[in-house]
Amino acid sequence: MTRMLLLLLLLLPGLSQGLKLPSYIKACSQHDPNINACAKKHGIEAIPHFLNGDPKYKVPSLLPLRVDKLSVTHEKSNLGLSSLVVTDAVISGIENVQLEDIRIDLSKRHIEIDLFFPSIDIDMKYNIEGKALILPITGSGPGNMSLKNVTTGVDFDFKLVWNNATGLDHAIPQHPVFKFDAGRIFVHLENLFNGDKFLGEAMNAFLNENWKELRREFGPALKEAISHIFLRIISNIFALVPYKDAFLESYTTS
Repeated sequence: MTRMLLLLLLLLPGLSQGLKLPSYIKACSQHDPNINACAKKHGIEAIPHFLNGDPKYKVPSLLPLRVDKLSVTHEKSNLGLSSLVVTDAVISGIENVQLEDIRIDLSKRHIEIDLFFPSIDIDMKYNIEGKALILPITGSGPGNMSLKNVTTGVDFDFKLVWNNATGLDHAIPQHPVFKFDAGRIFVHLENLFNGDKFLGEAMNAFLNENWKELRREFGPALKEAISHIFLRIISNIFALVPYKDAFLESYTTS
């Protein structure tokens, strides 16, 4: 998935005629000694606009965020889950995102972004297989997962790529490293064990009691889904907006 994303981003500059930054994003200077504080301030101001999407800059609407598929397979799962596949996921709570920090090192061409979500709720369809509590786990149907106090973000390098159409350099993210953690996870899966209410309630209780293991096993897939969305937004804007406009060469205090 990461390779396909980066290949797409490498192609975008060649297709673009170049755009100015959106009016709701204020650029920071390359020479600003407080560039991190500047980027965080303007990033917080721009978040509401990102959430609603901007087709001109290839920014999708995130209200709600939709993910077609998340899948986890384990040969040795502490929960006994050999397979958990989530489809048609509708993720809400994205609108309450808080930009915790941005760290920019232009000399090393490196950027780090930290985000916090008080709560993320996922309505989904699921299919689960495995064995726990001496019972085979089976089930498919609607489900819900609620994550509290979610910290996530992405660190990435970028390289400058010449755009023949604009005659200018564009920053292209590469080598992304995603971060993810949740302070608590609650889950409810309907129709476990072919609708057996007693066994279904017992399994849901078991999963909620062992939420830390659920976070460890399911967290990486969710981390990539959320982080890729935010990286895609950044990548699309960089691909469409020249580097010199994203990071101004001059510096003023206004």
